[in-house]
Amino acid sequence: MKVNGVVRRLEGAYAWVDVSAAQGCGRCNEPGGCGGVNIAKPFGASRQVLRVANDAGALVGEQVGVVIEDGLPLKAALRAYAAPVLGVLAGAALGTALAPAESVDLIAGAGALLGGGLAVLLVRSSGLPWSAGSQDLPVRLERGGSSGGECGR
Repeated sequence: MKVNGVVRRLEGAYAWVDVSAAQGCGRCNEPGGCGGVNIAKPFGASRQVLRVANDAGALVGEQVGVVIEDGLPLKAALRAYAAPVLGVLAGAALGTALAPAESVDLIAGAGALLGGGLAVLLVRSSGLPWSAGSQDLPVRLERGGSSGGECGR
């Protein structure tokens, strides 16, 4: 996905880019559209300033494209939701299998909590750029942005 922005300020190796979510080709929000306008939606408002590594050497006031890999939102969703759910299920199953007959529910519940918590800790400590403690977003800058007729990709 790609959305246009304007560099508002530079800070060391980073650029602060003003991104407007009200962009796109007119089909971005339709079924089969590219969804390019959705890049700023997870960050809240329709206008957002993002801190992005300035590997492109963009200057203040310059039009840039903010690009995120196509598969990245799916990977993030799997990390955020699927891994903890699988941890809960595995922990509950293991707790059920190991528990004595009189305390199956208690041990299964404790196993579910432990499995979910362990999965969250593993995901957060995986060392990927958007893991805990990192302020870097997994996006990159392209100088020049795109013309108004492009679909955001």
